[in-house]
Amino acid sequence: MTRAVTATYTLSPPEGVDVPQSLTPIASHSCPVETTKELNGSGSSDATEYYSALRKSIAAAREKLGEELTAWRDAVGNAELAKEKMVKSEQAEEEEEEQEEQEEEYE
Repeated sequence: MTRAVTATYTLSPPEGVDVPQSLTPIASHSCPVETTKELNGSGSSDATEYYSALRKSIAAAREKLGEELTAWRDAVGNAELAKEKMVKSEQAEEEEEEQEEQEEEYE
């Protein structure tokens, strides 16, 4: 049985952002967990080797995702900032309305 760490993401860039063709919004990466022998659960040395290989696979997946997501961040730039501010202002309005309703109930 082949063991691997798999990481998948799906991004939805904001409208109007020019995304380079080298970037794809959906990606999946699989990093194999490479051990020197088949693990049979017979000892702590097997577990030590497995977890060491697993850490290396996780680090490789993290590095690959980090590179790709940094490229996406650079491509999108500040377009997401306006989107985040809009969501925050909508939340603030809702909280304000709830607060006013609560004050009216106490009066």
